[in-house]
Amino acid sequence: MELRHLKYFAAVAEELHFGRAAARLNISAPTLSHQILALENMLGAKLFLRRTKSTVTLTQTGKRFLVEAYATLKQAANAELIGRRAARGEVGSIALGYVFSAGMSGFLSRHLVAFREKHPDVSLQLRRAVTFEQFRALSDDTLDIGFTAAPQSYPTGLTGFIVDRQPFYVAIPEGNPIAKLKRVTPDDIADERFVAVSLEMEVGFGGGNIAAITPPGKSLHIVERAPDIFSVLTLCAAGAGLSVMSEPMVNVGIPGIVFRKVEGAFRGFELALVHRRNEAAPAIRTFIDFVRSSTRQEDAARQRKKSP
Repeated sequence: MELRHLKYFAAVAEELHFGRAAARLNISAPTLSHQILALENMLGAKLFLRRTKSTVTLTQTGKRFLVEAYATLKQAANAELIGRRAARGEVGSIALGYVFSAGMSGFLSRHLVAFREKHPDVSLQLRRAVTFEQFRALSDDTLDIGFTAAPQSYPTGLTGFIVDRQPFYVAIPEGNPIAKLKRVTPDDIADERFVAVSLEMEVGFGGGNIAAITPPGKSLHIVERAPDIFSVLTLCAAGAGLSVMSEPMVNVGIPGIVFRKVEGAFRGFELALVHRRNEAAPAIRTFIDFVRSSTRQEDAARQRKKSP
C-alpha cells in the first residue's frame, strides 16, 4: 500500500463518483477504478458499494478506513512540511555553549530572544563552559555553537568570528591603595599581586586578560590561581591580589571589591562565535548566519552614532 492509494481512496470517498474523482486527480476513470480495486484486494474488504458504473457509496469498512486514511495523509503532509522546513533551517536543535561573560553582558540573551522570534521551532540547549572545554566539545560533536573568548588561532576543524568587544576592568580589594584611584592604567598596577584563573581557563580567558594590561617588558606577579571566576573574585575580596576581567563581570556583586576600568589597555576582551568549519546542518547554519548579520547591523549602528 502506498500513499497514492490513500489519496485516490479519499478523493472517491469525498466525490462518491469515479468520474469526478478522476478529473480532480488528473487521471483516467479506469485507472482510478483499477487502483481502488487493488486497494480493496490488499485489504481483503470492500470499501465502496457500486450504485452505477461511476456512482458509489462507502461501506462501513470504508467509513472506518477513511478516518485512518485522513490521519495518515495528514501525518505524511506534516512530515513533508517538517522535512522542507528542516532543510531551510527553520526547525531543528542546537547545543550551544557560552562563557560566563557572554551571559552577563546580555549579548547572549538578546540574540537568543531575537532568534527565537524568527525561528520558534528551533530548540536551543544552553551549556556554560570555559573556552577550552567548548573547543573540545565542538570537535567531538557534543556542542554545535560556542560563544568563547576569541583565540589567537582556531583549533583544527574549527572557525569563528568576533561578535562582541568589551573593555577590561581590574578588580581591586577595597583596602588596596589602588582602589582610591579614579583612573587606572597598566603602569599603575604593573607591580601589584594578581589572582588568576586556572591554567586551563587561561586559554583565551585569564591569560589573555592579564596579557592585555601588562606593560611591555614586564611580567605581572600571579600569586594565586582559582578554578572559576567567582573563586577569583572571592580571593580578590579577601585581599589576595588584583584580578583582570571583562566589563560584564563588574555586575557580580561581591562585597569588598572596587572595579576600575583599565585606561590604555593594549586590547579589549573579544567574544567569538565558534563552530565547526565544515558545518552543514541547516538549523546551525541558520543560527550562524543570523548572529553574523545581527552583529554586523549592531556594529553599523554604533559607527553611525560615533559619526558627527
